[in-house]
Amino acid sequence: MLKALVFDLGGTLVDVVHKDEYDLPCGKVILDYLARHGINLPLDSAELMKKIKEKKKHCWEKRTASCREISPFELWSEWYLKDMEFNRDKFRIIADKIADLWERNYYQMELRPEALAMLQTLSGMGITMGVITNTVCFNHAIENLYQFEIRHFFKTVYLSSVSEFIKPHPELFIAAARDLGVLPEECIYVGDTISRDVQGARRAGYMASIRINSYLTVVSDTVNDKEDADFVIKNLNEIPGIVKGLLRHD
Repeated sequence: MLKALVFDLGGTLVDVVHKDEYDLPCGKVILDYLARHGINLPLDSAELMKKIKEKKKHCWEKRTASCREISPFELWSEWYLKDMEFNRDKFRIIADKIADLWERNYYQMELRPEALAMLQTLSGMGITMGVITNTVCFNHAIENLYQFEIRHFFKTVYLSSVSEFIKPHPELFIAAARDLGVLPEECIYVGDTISRDVQGARRAGYMASIRINSYLTVVSDTVNDKEDADFVIKNLNEIPGIVKGLLRHD
């Protein structure tokens, strides 16, 4: 019997978009913040962004291959800025701030217009809900939940930065179900990627998965469409109808 829904955040409840025009302003914000803390890199904004983009894909491939998350300090110190000389102790203190600045400037994020009404409907149906999201930041995702005024809908929130595992590791999905007081087979996962969300839910034994397309779907997924979700939707408002249909069949 269906009892709970667990959601991805970025790309699912929150629209996430990157455009090339964000690059130079993002680089400048990062460099200015580092300089404020006495870390002056011999790079301009364009050079910094080029360096990061050269490392970014390889770093993500290594993280997903192991399903292990890394800290903001490791991401920036040992990957993005690995070959640069600067005070690592100073940087360690502000690493999460840098990671947060990156997320807020490299991407544009907005709550999907239909998300609030959808969550209200599910809550009114007595469905318990949680969140699992991949994020290298320790505070960014939680701050977004409060900023968009939806934190109160979720009984549990799992961040890869805190758990040290990333989706599609099944233990994240199993842990969320336990927190919600249900079995994995009583849960549906809602996400925007096959490789992280759909596969993770299936490995954990969830009842079903729902997927909505986003900017991150295109940049993240290379798997076959035959592995797609049980339900592919165009709008989050379709979810209450899916839930009602499943409840009728229980």
